[in-house]
Amino acid sequence: MSAPSRFAPPTGRPLGRTVACLVLGFAVICAGVVALGWAITHPLEDTMRHENPVNRWFVDQRTSGLTHVADAGSLVGETVTGLVVLVLLGVVFAVWRRTWWPLVFVGVLDAGMGLFYLAGTSLDPRPRPPVPILQSGLVADASFPSGHTGTATAIAAALAALLWAYTRVAKALLVLLLVVPAYTMVSRLYLGAHHVSDVVTAFVYAWLWALLCARMLLPARRAPVALPTSEAGSPPRIETRREDA
Repeated sequence: MSAPSRFAPPTGRPLGRTVACLVLGFAVICAGVVALGWAITHPLEDTMRHENPVNRWFVDQRTSGLTHVADAGSLVGETVTGLVVLVLLGVVFAVWRRTWWPLVFVGVLDAGMGLFYLAGTSLDPRPRPPVPILQSGLVADASFPSGHTGTATAIAAALAALLWAYTRVAKALLVLLLVVPAYTMVSRLYLGAHHVSDVVTAFVYAWLWALLCARMLLPARRAPVALPTSEAGSPPRIETRREDA
C-alpha cells in the first residue's frame, strides 16, 4: 500500500479536510457544553433546583440489592473501563479488517471525550445533588457533566459505529446498544452523583462527537444492490452502493 493511500481516510475525503472538520466540530461541541454548563450554574441556577426531587426519589428507592446493580452500572462508565473497551474494539476491528482506521477512530473519540469532560468540570463547577451520595472520593463541585455517562455512551456509540461500517448488522439491533448508557445514567442518578441535566448533557455530546468521528474516520456502509442481467436464467449481478448512517 502506498504512503498516500495508507494515510488517506476511508471516507475518500482529503486528510487535511478531515482534520479540519474534526477540529471545528470539537470546538463547536465543546463550546456548547461549556455554554450550557454556564447557563445551568448561573442564570438558570434557581430553575435547575427543580431537578432535586428526582434525586430524592431515587434515594427513596434504595435497597442493598439495587445499590449493587447501580454500582455495576457505574463501573461500566469508569475511565479505565472505557479505555480498555475502546482499545479492544479498535484492535479487534483493525486486525480483522486489516486497517488502522478503527484505532484512529477510537483514539480520537476517547481524546475528545476526555477534553469535553475536563472543560465542563473546570469551567463550570457545579455542586453534587443535595442527597447522600453512595460513592466516595467524588469531587464535590464536579457534577457537570457526567463523565461516567459520557464514557458509557462512547462505548456504545463506538461499537455501533464500527459494526455499522464493517458489518451488515441491522440498524434496529444497533439501537439496542442504547441500553448501555441508559443503564449508567440511571445508576449515577440512583447513587446521587449527578443531576438529571448532567447525565443528559453527557449523553448528547458523546453521541454527537461519536457520530462526527464515525463520519470522518470510518467508511460508509456499502449496501448490496441487485442489478438485472441480460441473460435469461443467470443470477443477478450484485454491486454495492454507499449507505450512510
